[in-house]
Amino acid sequence: MQKTRMTIAAGSVIALIAATAAIAAPHKASSPLAQTSTSDAAKAPKKQPVVRGFYEGKSVGYFDFGPIKLKAGNKLAPIWTFTNGAAGQRNVIDTVPGEKDYSPLWAVSKVTWAQGKTPRVLKSADEVKAAAAVGDVTIAKTSIVVSCPVLGFGQVRHAGYTAGHLTHYYDLGPVKVAPGNEVVLLYTVTNGVAAQKNITRDAIASGQTAYPPLWAISKVTWKASATPRLLKSFAQIKQAQAAGDLTVTATPLVVNCPIV
Repeated sequence: MQKTRMTIAAGSVIALIAATAAIAAPHKASSPLAQTSTSDAAKAPKKQPVVRGFYEGKSVGYFDFGPIKLKAGNKLAPIWTFTNGAAGQRNVIDTVPGEKDYSPLWAVSKVTWAQGKTPRVLKSADEVKAAAAVGDVTIAKTSIVVSCPVLGFGQVRHAGYTAGHLTHYYDLGPVKVAPGNEVVLLYTVTNGVAAQKNITRDAIASGQTAYPPLWAISKVTWKASATPRLLKSFAQIKQAQAAGDLTVTATPLVVNCPIV
């Protein structure tokens, strides 16, 4: 599948009111950490690797989409990485979906064991802070923000249409992105039929999760002279637009909706 990409400079977030379709999956950004291959595209849907981390002493899974360029005003959460950690050390977070301070956008701090100290596995933010308090480690804040949505914890998997079939995603809300992020396009129908869902421009294979999480939204609106019908693909949107049945309007809204 070839992605239709664009570079977008985000303005202020706007609210889209969809009569029968809730905004769910906007355009998507590519991860600089992800390796892509076209040779096996027809064999199996590509899966985004699940990375393990620690939260309050337990193992959690997340997608690592790498650094993201942001404007000011986004909600961030802390993540601690280790420059010289013990074997088995993973990144540490201190919030998860369902908590008020959760964000899939993580401000990175680097943890380094002091010379002469024996590294041990730290599995919680409290353990990291306690080790710093006694001089076992130093913590250096960075300007790096990464997009790493945590999986599970009862999050709703929203359905959308892509090339005639369903795909599913988390709706993590709008993001104030800075220029330079790669995005893909998503269409939301403002006055569609009851079963209408958001529609991706690109064709995403069934079961595929390796796909950028940032989406740029365009609004699709049926004209008063047309009879709304269910749209399941970008091709159908183009056909209806060519027939004069609907209008398509780009917006500055960008949302974070990883395919899951």
